[in-house]
Amino acid sequence: MAAPVDQRVRWGMGDALAATAIGIAASAVIGGIALSIAGVQHSEDLALWALALLQVPLWLGLAGVPVYVSRHKGTGSLADDFGLRMRWVDVPVGLAAGLLSQLTFSVVAPPIYRAVGLNPDKISAASEKLAGKANDPFGVLCLFLLTVVGAALIEELCYRGLWLRSIERRFGTVAGVLLSALVFGVVHFELYALPLLAVFGVVLGVLAARTGRLGPAIWAHVAFNLTALVNLLR
Repeated sequence: MAAPVDQRVRWGMGDALAATAIGIAASAVIGGIALSIAGVQHSEDLALWALALLQVPLWLGLAGVPVYVSRHKGTGSLADDFGLRMRWVDVPVGLAAGLLSQLTFSVVAPPIYRAVGLNPDKISAASEKLAGKANDPFGVLCLFLLTVVGAALIEELCYRGLWLRSIERRFGTVAGVLLSALVFGVVHFELYALPLLAVFGVVLGVLAARTGRLGPAIWAHVAFNLTALVNLLR
């Protein structure tokens, strides 16, 4: 059953698509300009701080569109429109969910990947390349802000906020959780990690849907990414 419709709310799936499309397009255009100025062929050749700055246009889309549609098509409150609120209980619940998800994936995923003929070492290949650039305290700080702080807050606002609730209003909560999780997995553009990202997206979606808040999902995302980061930097 679809969620009750608030007559003040006029945002929907088109706005969710716009947030993702604008973010990706802006990141690609500005990234291309940055590569040209730096005189390098691939983004992997850029310094970590430069890669972090390239996330800004992406985040402007992912977070800017929800802010815009809340003000112009919604209630004017990110808390009411997308559940951007938090309670103290969200911290331990979210951290536990994120840590448990990461530990479960580390144990369960490798044998499953091998069973279907895939190399599990490729799951974290992109993350390992990124972590390899963090060879000083400033680099570690950039990586932390990029993957733990920024990603957790911005991506949850977009995918468990705008995306999940837009789908939920039309098709119901189950569809909202599942489809927003699939979008979350796909937009990371990491084929080997896509199944795990989508499953984790379901965990995040359930937390958001059951509580009506993004708080638990944000802290779960923090724990998930922080655990991976610590493991990569060991």
